[in-house]
Amino acid sequence: MNRRSSFLLLAALFCSPSLAHGERLDTVIDSLLARGYSSPLAAVARLQAVEDSPADDAPLAQRHLYQAAIGRYAAQERRPAMAALAQQASAALEKMARDEQCRACAVDQHLIQARWALTQRDADRAQAMLDRIDSRREELSSLQRQQLHYLRARQYQLQSRLDMGIREALLADELSGRHEADRLMAQNLLAVLNVYLGDYRRTIEISKATHARAARLGFTQAVAEAKLNMGFAHLRSGRRDLQLQLLGDVLALTRGDDGLAIIQSTAVSNLADYWLNQRDYRRALDYSEQAVELAGRIDDPLTLAYALVNRGASKAGLGQIEAGVADATEAIALTERIGARTDHIGMLQELVNIHEHAGDYRNAFLALRRVETLQQEITRQAREKAVLDLQEKYASESRQREIERLAAANRLKEAELAAQALRRQLWAAFSLALVLLAVVLVQWLRRSRRANLRLSRDVADLAEQSTHDPLTRVFNRRHGHALLAGYARAVDACAPGAPPSLGLMLLDIDFFKQVNDNHGHPAGDKVLVEVAQRLRALLREQDSVVRWGGEEFLLLLPGLQATALPALADRLLRTIGAPAIALPDKDITLTASIGAISAPFAGSTDIDALIQLADLALYRAKASGRNRALCIAARQEALDPAALARDLAAAQQAGQIGMTVVPGPSRNAG
Repeated sequence: MNRRSSFLLLAALFCSPSLAHGERLDTVIDSLLARGYSSPLAAVARLQAVEDSPADDAPLAQRHLYQAAIGRYAAQERRPAMAALAQQASAALEKMARDEQCRACAVDQHLIQARWALTQRDADRAQAMLDRIDSRREELSSLQRQQLHYLRARQYQLQSRLDMGIREALLADELSGRHEADRLMAQNLLAVLNVYLGDYRRTIEISKATHARAARLGFTQAVAEAKLNMGFAHLRSGRRDLQLQLLGDVLALTRGDDGLAIIQSTAVSNLADYWLNQRDYRRALDYSEQAVELAGRIDDPLTLAYALVNRGASKAGLGQIEAGVADATEAIALTERIGARTDHIGMLQELVNIHEHAGDYRNAFLALRRVETLQQEITRQAREKAVLDLQEKYASESRQREIERLAAANRLKEAELAAQALRRQLWAAFSLALVLLAVVLVQWLRRSRRANLRLSRDVADLAEQSTHDPLTRVFNRRHGHALLAGYARAVDACAPGAPPSLGLMLLDIDFFKQVNDNHGHPAGDKVLVEVAQRLRALLREQDSVVRWGGEEFLLLLPGLQATALPALADRLLRTIGAPAIALPDKDITLTASIGAISAPFAGSTDIDALIQLADLALYRAKASGRNRALCIAARQEALDPAALARDLAAAQQAGQIGMTVVPGPSRNAG
């Protein structure tokens, strides 16, 4: 279908008598966030039908609200009519930000551009947009923060940074509040990330719960996506029979709803792939023809590319080799044109399979060489980007350290100047004492002693501030790095093959944001101080507690072996959980999540890599329900911690590492 036809289709939907005319803008937006929608197309149509659609001279707040909502839902589809609406909304928000100094408009404009980039599968451009928003995080509303974390999770999914994606999806879920539709979208994304991690059981559990809640709300898109995710998990786990049943359910749900044509086309393409796997090429061709027709109707090139490559494989299976090669070649050209690199490689691989099926090994080899070249290029670019990111991070941290060093140096310099001035006054007083009464000398000496005492206290305060967190009085992150550097020096000084052991625990207070939101920041500060005191009281004198982040603490435990981690983690969880902390309005009981590891780990003393592993264990503990600790132990020698961090789940499944789960104390409901 051409571009003009797409605009006519959207206009026809907007003019449909089924739209609920007479609704107000704020009512519609609240309903979309709380109950969802049948499709993004229907959401946009409902917004455009409101009775108080803002004119150009309407108040800024109303125009901002309207354009941000239109852009959010329109940017979820590639069809030209929706893409045009998204860009119009983005341009309107940019103009409001520039001409009317609307800072929230600028944030929503970047959110729309990031969402549109993700719809186009351009993760790098989305990341650039989201980085801009991150730089002004303190200005964001709760809804904008939720969208930021959700879009970050989608960015990490496209970049195959799955652990980071799960972390962001969990944050998006936690920030959803009463916006049930946003929560269901975050949980559907969490299910996708888990299936790529190979945790099919968790994917199915999440998808079943999401499907049930979405069905009760009438949130059709979330229902269809949950069924697709369950089908994907069953496919990966070898249960193609269950996948076939779920794909049939998706078709029944989406048939006749043009707003869900992308999901319907995806389901039909998956059915074509199913029958290709069964070698029923005639049935596979029927489904792929349907998918091509659906993709053409919505003018979505990526969806069309998948439909074409399935049709090409079906034709090749039926002996129509030239026609199959033509379809696959067209799919390859489409993915190359839109810059979908990962999908482009997949299409090339299908072309290799078609040539091999026909016995054309020369062309199969040439196509395979293209696959290898592209994979090497992607790997090279990813490596270069990682190096640049690390360099920028190092430069930023170096600048911050230099600023802190200069500030401390200035303060010490001021103290030295004060001391010099005081000494000059002291000598002047001594000279005058030769001609003045003894009482004058006594007075000056008293003043000198008081000033020196103040100077001593100032110097002590400066030393304290440079190493300790001002709120909790435990060590700050800067001093934590100094302690870790001390361990590295101890490793270098020890005998070969016998490095000293060091336990590492990363501890994060569960649901700490809710404490701030429900009881106020002074209550949150009291909670942090109480947790720090409990940690110091429980640990040994030689152990160190470091405030590593906002509500995150790093425990450095010299001499602690990996076998002792679970017992200590159990004591920590119980100590944090009892007794309850008294706040002005009510008493609260805390829980925490912990990731733990001990150096040396499989012979490695790379502290940075081991802390990263502990951090991954911490987030897996949070993802699996919080109020627990995950202790990592090596089961093989000579492992590379940095390599393990890239896929912790795979390392566990391969038996390279073991993870002991230590549950926290149970909590009574309510």
